Amino acid sequence: MRALRCFTLIGLLALLAACATQPPVAPPEVAPQVDRFELRGRVAVKLDGRGHSARMRWLHHADSDSIWLYSPVGSTIATLHANEEIATLVTSKKETYRSADVQSLTRDVLGWDLPLDGLKYWVLGRVDPGSPVEQIEWDEQERIKRLVQGGWEIEFAGYADNGTLPASMVLRFADLRMRLLIDRWNVALLEQ
Repeated sequence: MRALRCFTLIGLLALLAACATQPPVAPPEVAPQVDRFELRGRVAVKLDGRGHSARMRWLHHADSDSIWLYSPVGSTIATLHANEEIATLVTSKKETYRSADVQSLTRDVLGWDLPLDGLKYWVLGRVDPGSPVEQIEWDEQERIKRLVQGGWEIEFAGYADNGTLPASMVLRFADLRMRLLIDRWNVALLEQ
C-alpha cells in the first residue's frame, strides 16, 4: 500500500512538473548589432501576374534610408529617401512624390508595397521589435528560417557566407511576392 502511494505521489509530481514547464525560449538574436549598413543586390517583384526586377543599392542609417533601383542595363528606375518625417520618391522621369509613409508611397508610385519599417530589421535576420510576431521558425544554427510579422511572411533562403546576415529572402503579402538577393554587404557595427 505504501509503495502504491509513493508511485501515485511521484506520478502526480511528474504531472505537475510537466504542466509547469515554461514554453521554449526563442534562440537569442545571433545577428551582429548593426548601426548602419549598405547592401547591393537584386529585387524581383511579382504582383497580379506581372513581374518587375531591378538591381538595388540601399544605404541605411539609424535615422534615414536611401534606396536606388536600377534597370538591368544600369539606368535609374527610382530613388527613395526616407527619414522619420517624410519619404521622397523620384522616378526616372524626374517626377517627385512625397508621403509620410514609405509603404503607401511605393504602392501609389511603383505599384507595389515596400515594407521599409520591417524590412530594415528583416534584412538583418532580425525580428521587427515594433510589430507582434505571428509565427517564427529557426534553423539548426539558431537563425530565423521563416517569420510571419505584420501580415508579411518572410522566408530566409540563405545566409551570406553561411553567417548571420541574410543573402536571400522571399517576402509575401497577399498577392505580392518579393524576392531579395543580396550580393554584397557593408556593415558598421555598434560599439559595445
